[in-house]
Amino acid sequence: MLIRDVLTASERPGRIRLLELCFIAPPGDALGHRVRQGQIDSLVRLVPLTIAVNLLAALVLGACLWPIGHHGELLAWAGVFLGFCVLRLSRVWRLRRDPAYASRNPPSLRTILPPIFFLSLLWVVPVLAWFDGAPPQAQVIMVLVLFGMASGASVTLSSVPPAALTYVGTVTIAGLVSMSRLGEITVLILLPLFAGLLTYAVLWNARQFAGHLAASLELREKAELINILREFDASGSEWLWELGPDLALTRVSSGLADALGRTPESLIGLDAVTLLDPVGRVAAVSTGMRTIVDALRSNRPFRDVAIPAMSGRQWWSLSGKPLFDHAGAPIGWRGVGSDITASRLTGHDSVTAARHDHMTGLANRLLIRELLEEALLRRRAGRGSCAMMLVDLDRFKLVNDTLGHGIGDELLCEVARRLEQVAAGTRVGRLGGDEFALVLTATSGRAELSSLAEEIIRSLSAPYRIGSADLNIGATIGIAVAPSDGVSQETLIRSADLALYSAKKAKRGSFHFFAPWMAEQAAANRALESDLRQALNIGQLSLAYQPIVHARSHKVIAREALLRWTHPVRGEVPPDLFVPVIEDAGLIGQVGNWVLREACREAAAWKDRARVAVNVSSAQLAAGPVLVGHVIQALGSSGLPAERLELEVTESIFLADDSTTRATLEQLRAIGVRLVLDDFGMGYSNFVCLANGEFSKVKIDRSFTAAAALPGHPAERAIVESILTLARGLRLEVTAEGIETVEQAAQMTAMGCGQLQGYLFGRPTVPASRAEGLPEPAPVATLRPRPYAA
Repeated sequence: MLIRDVLTASERPGRIRLLELCFIAPPGDALGHRVRQGQIDSLVRLVPLTIAVNLLAALVLGACLWPIGHHGELLAWAGVFLGFCVLRLSRVWRLRRDPAYASRNPPSLRTILPPIFFLSLLWVVPVLAWFDGAPPQAQVIMVLVLFGMASGASVTLSSVPPAALTYVGTVTIAGLVSMSRLGEITVLILLPLFAGLLTYAVLWNARQFAGHLAASLELREKAELINILREFDASGSEWLWELGPDLALTRVSSGLADALGRTPESLIGLDAVTLLDPVGRVAAVSTGMRTIVDALRSNRPFRDVAIPAMSGRQWWSLSGKPLFDHAGAPIGWRGVGSDITASRLTGHDSVTAARHDHMTGLANRLLIRELLEEALLRRRAGRGSCAMMLVDLDRFKLVNDTLGHGIGDELLCEVARRLEQVAAGTRVGRLGGDEFALVLTATSGRAELSSLAEEIIRSLSAPYRIGSADLNIGATIGIAVAPSDGVSQETLIRSADLALYSAKKAKRGSFHFFAPWMAEQAAANRALESDLRQALNIGQLSLAYQPIVHARSHKVIAREALLRWTHPVRGEVPPDLFVPVIEDAGLIGQVGNWVLREACREAAAWKDRARVAVNVSSAQLAAGPVLVGHVIQALGSSGLPAERLELEVTESIFLADDSTTRATLEQLRAIGVRLVLDDFGMGYSNFVCLANGEFSKVKIDRSFTAAAALPGHPAERAIVESILTLARGLRLEVTAEGIETVEQAAQMTAMGCGQLQGYLFGRPTVPASRAEGLPEPAPVATLRPRPYAA
């Protein structure tokens, strides 16, 4: 069927309409545009020959008229004639040699007719000016030259009939004037007949030329159509279509007409965009429709773009490429298409494969998008509801990292099976990684959605048995409901994603519905990220240092470098506001490297030779040799001894039990850097690393130190004592964080903490240039408690 459409789609009526042939009516299709352009190109190619013949004829005529006098007038006429010919030849030369000029000033009927008319007027001048005074022999030569030029024009200019007829008509009128002066009635009668014969010859030659050109272009067009099929790999395509430069249909295959329930003839001339989306409803929902519309209007090819058609009841896949003339101007479109309504959901062809996840068999991101668009269109038509759930697995990365991707893949397949069981009748898909999606089209309200979300979390959180491993994961869900949370698939997915992010941030194993404040917060974070990137470039970031003191002498033995940001409009931006943005934006490596270099440079100038402590994130540690290289570079460029640099890491780095992280820690220790385990006791305590001697110090989190100093908190006190006992046994230094009162300082000192850090001994707001100039803290006994201030 498609081959038949290839052959019939490029067929053209045998005779070209007279109005179209004479450039009066516009071409009806892309082929007609190409034929017309071929007519103009043919005339332009013959311009040198035409000019040569005219110059020769002018020379003959000038020689005949020279004996009768009027030498000045003859020379003036000859000069104008010669100048005109030179200008025409120079334009043709530029059209052939200068593509930019040809693109700016392409040949057209408007650029051809005035010069032709002017040339024909040049031949009228000798008849009107010198015919009467010429001898009979010269008069005969003049008449012969005129009608010879008219006859020649019927051949050389016939590819563009308006040009040929303009030339023939003007010269014929000049001949009639000259014959009327001779009084030859017979000749006067024959002249119009001769002009009619020339007109017929022009039109006949033009029709023959256009016919042969059209036949040649049709053959080439059929080859191009076949090439299009090969280029788009469209063996499964069912239709062919063609548009004119105004995006109106110029040719439609019978398959496409049948799909639209129309005849091919009734579709010719209809605007393609309006036909696909009559009221703009589909484009408001469908990414595919917007992609095609944008491509058509910007002359960009597109391939295998799926769109909902017939009000969402069908799905079509369309491919197309723009057509251009020799000057690069767009003259239309050609493409292929097919109905994929059934094959995209079931089957074994490439259309189905492209829309399903090869591992779980669920719908993939592409099909989920299409199903969501279809649901939104049905909801707008009053044929159901539409909601979106995004499900993210909790602790799945730990399974993948510890047990391998094979077990992880089996776990994902089991998750997919449970989701399909719990959400029976709902389309379930896997977007990638450990993220799944559900498109719901028959929900009665938020209560039903909440109940389903709770059941999904309950089901996915139940234990799994994969091989010999017993696994426990969880799930967090974000929910968006149309139309309140979005009327297009992009906005609905974005809303569900923001709801999922909010749920993960609040509490894993929960679900959140989208709320407008989430979008506002996301916009604020984007603006903050933009400002932060600019701050990195213009140097708005700085470091402040908080002292770490000896517990008994209160002598400063180290200072912790803390990042600060002073914005020209926002003012002092709190770290707990911008540090998460740094992590989410993937800037932690860039910022961390800057902090490392700057802290080493400033610490090298401290007169008290205190150590400097720099926080290192798990993302930096995961970079392995890159972090080690940055540390070596920072130490080398600043001249700071390695033993004066402390790198603080949190216990979260041990969650994945990553070999790269352990190797990085060993390399850092090997170059002499001191490693500090921050917030010890708050997370996953890896005692193996402590026993291996990778760390020089542990820091007790402020939540323990604050509670241990108060009466009635024996549990926190016991935890602090056990940490101190462990540290003494492993010969580790201990720093108690969050010391804000004299009582806390005295208590931690009495329990055996060797180092103290907190607002009692200094705030991290002192400019780096004055950090070493702080006065030494007084002994605890002379200090007075001061209230906590952030």
